[in-house]
Amino acid sequence: MKIAIVEDDINMRKSLQLALQDDYEVVAFRNAIDALKKLDDSFDLVITDITMPRMDGMEFVKELNGKYEVIMMTGNATLNKAIESIRLGVKDFITKPFEIETLIEAIERSRVVQQKSNNKNKKIETPKTFIAYSESIKKALDMASRVAKTDASVLLLGESGVGKEEFAKFIHENSNRSSAPFVAINMSAIPENLVESELFGYEKGAFTDATNQKIGLFESANGGTLFLDEIAEMPYHLQAKLLRVLQEKEMFRLGGTKPIKLDIRIISATNKNLKDFINEGKFREDLFYRLNTIPLEIPPLRERKDDIIPISEMVLNKVIKEYNLDEKVLSEAAKKELLNYEWPGNVRELISVIERSAILSDKEIKPKDLFLDSRR
Repeated sequence: MKIAIVEDDINMRKSLQLALQDDYEVVAFRNAIDALKKLDDSFDLVITDITMPRMDGMEFVKELNGKYEVIMMTGNATLNKAIESIRLGVKDFITKPFEIETLIEAIERSRVVQQKSNNKNKKIETPKTFIAYSESIKKALDMASRVAKTDASVLLLGESGVGKEEFAKFIHENSNRSSAPFVAINMSAIPENLVESELFGYEKGAFTDATNQKIGLFESANGGTLFLDEIAEMPYHLQAKLLRVLQEKEMFRLGGTKPIKLDIRIISATNKNLKDFINEGKFREDLFYRLNTIPLEIPPLRERKDDIIPISEMVLNKVIKEYNLDEKVLSEAAKKELLNYEWPGNVRELISVIERSAILSDKEIKPKDLFLDSRR
């Protein structure tokens, strides 16, 4: 693996070169201008500082125009810089001072990404076995991989059934918090009078039925990730408390007087237009901007035609194994029917259709076994 190091500080530049040269082919440059003159197709990765004379790291990355994998180093990290670097295609953002092992881990992550992208027609492999042949879902997963390395709040957008919770899990599992808890809550599934106690917990005696202390979901997720699905359904009076958690990194249990420090990442999701909710006075605008640091749109299944048959076959094989059924296959006519259907319920609906047809059909699944006519 051939690496370019772009760093104006001579001591830092030489230290990195010495630390990496036993395991990688390393070429060091003292500024971005020199690097741009010498970089060619033989380089696999660029490691660059942000603050440099003549041309800073952000301008340098723009000039690279996505040609190389990039790891950004900075001694003055801010959320705005991290977000801007992600949007420019930077894969990792490392704050100085750092241990050399941290940099090596980032280099190896880059190597894995490059190996996976060598064949553009191959599906992306992820811990949760996403099916990702379609370019639209590949782009969404690539963005999810980038934002996973930060603690920026992510707002997942998309129709019901597209897999927003799976994306939230993917971000968590590819983050520095992967060994900590992932806690999910669907705001629309909890009665409004119970939401506050579920999220924040309560102290013994906080109200009539509070006979014991209860730990809320915020505390349960401490150190990890809290996924708030259907965030538009959060009661308006609780939105201010969520905003405080995001701003102050602390909370109080119901009936409590001692602040509890929190170190959590918030990922939220909705299939609604939150700006309409803001205009209607149902959602706080300041909370929206806090949650919407990184918006990530997940495409509907009808825009992912290349994924429909692979998902169907994966679900079919899973059902056959789970229920110990005889081997079954999708007929060509059934595949055509699956591809021609619009899938208003997205992946969730497709899974339901395949599960039912696997259980009720004969050895070959035919169009009539899918029962799609009754759904049109």
